[in-house]
Amino acid sequence: MTNFQLLLSIGIPSLLIVVGFVYNNARLNTIEANVSARFNSVDARFNSVDARFGSIETNVSSGFQDIRTRLNTIEADLRQFYRDLGRHEAEINALKEHRRS
Repeated sequence: MTNFQLLLSIGIPSLLIVVGFVYNNARLNTIEANVSARFNSVDARFNSVDARFGSIETNVSSGFQDIRTRLNTIEADLRQFYRDLGRHEAEINALKEHRRS
């Protein structure tokens, strides 16, 4: 086997292997960039959903606080009403007793 034949039998397959490595490396980099972009997109969507849930939680909490405030006001008004009612009933009973005597 001559040197030229040895060069062809070893050199060409070796050159093809190197070209294949370079091509595969470029393809893997492209795939990695695509996957990374998709994960970033999904991550952004999750962050958006998380922000929406945070907003909903704030609104619900604010609504519950408004309801608590209104209930406390109604409760205070009812206490005052029953105090006044009791006082009026006492006055009516006193007038009835005064009338009987």
